[in-house]
Amino acid sequence: MIAEARSDDPVVLVQDYHFALLPAMIREKLPQATILTFWHIPWPNPESFGICPWRREILQGMLGSTILGFHTRFHCKNFIETVDRYLEARIEHEHSTIAYQEKETLVESYPISIEWPTDAEVAGWSSVAAARQAVIERLGLPENVCLAVGIDRFDYTKGILERLNAVERLLEKWPSWIGRFVFVQVAAPTRTALDEYRSFQERIQHVAQRINERFGRPDYQPVHLLAQHHEHDSVVELFRAADICVVTSLHDGMNLVCKEFVAARDDLRGVLVLSRFAGAARELSEALVVNPYHVEETADALNRAALMPLAEQRERMSSLRSTVREFNVFRWAGRMLADAGRWRLRARIEARVRRHQTG
Repeated sequence: MIAEARSDDPVVLVQDYHFALLPAMIREKLPQATILTFWHIPWPNPESFGICPWRREILQGMLGSTILGFHTRFHCKNFIETVDRYLEARIEHEHSTIAYQEKETLVESYPISIEWPTDAEVAGWSSVAAARQAVIERLGLPENVCLAVGIDRFDYTKGILERLNAVERLLEKWPSWIGRFVFVQVAAPTRTALDEYRSFQERIQHVAQRINERFGRPDYQPVHLLAQHHEHDSVVELFRAADICVVTSLHDGMNLVCKEFVAARDDLRGVLVLSRFAGAARELSEALVVNPYHVEETADALNRAALMPLAEQRERMSSLRSTVREFNVFRWAGRMLADAGRWRLRARIEARVRRHQTG
């Protein structure tokens, strides 16, 4: 990568935790580079991070960055407090900057988003009615189904088990939904070589089977677990067919599934049930925001979503779509690059001043 640099001060984008050590390595070879590092997962509090045996090395690597981005202000705060705990650095809390080894790093929040669908893409979608009928026929669902969907990787942080428990509680509290409420969970297998992940998948399958045995009928299955990867078009079809999208992450930097659901609902229908522990909850306040660990609260939110009047659905979805459309992935990238441009300009001005003073 360094060999590809065409100047001694390139702009370099480093993304995610796999490359935590890389910014300092680049800084060593290219001291004048503008290095943008974006961290896609939540940053823990100092006590939790202190468990890591390589905490100093990771922090030192990341502080090679000119700008260090997280999804939320809360993650920025955790990072700054972690540096304060484990490194000798000068921290300007008011300006969210960290000075370490004569280099300064701006720590800023840049909520990531999606690319808003183009008119051509939207024109290629099936109508909502056609998408719904296709899903009903493919899965053998009741015609009058209230359809909730979840789209995730098979990962314990996504709260799949917790949402299944909420579906079970919904059917316990409101038996009138038995035969009409169906939850479809798309769960793409991930890290299947690890025993813990295989065990988690088996547990999810067991819980889904238990709910189906408890509430199912010969012509009705309340939970459909689709444990395979779905292409984007298939996911959009599910989003357009659904009455409810359920995102119950236990800990998520942002979560783009909820934003993709919103983007797919140009009919202004559908309800988003969203975990307060997903970064997106700070932007998408018109969702029904829940604590996924609270089974009762999530079950109540599912019932409220299923009964929500169309006028309220339209009002909420219209506001959600305005937010996601405006704060799209290009705004995310543009804000980082704009900040980088300001820092580069400042650095050049400071360099000229130093040359003038020493000259």
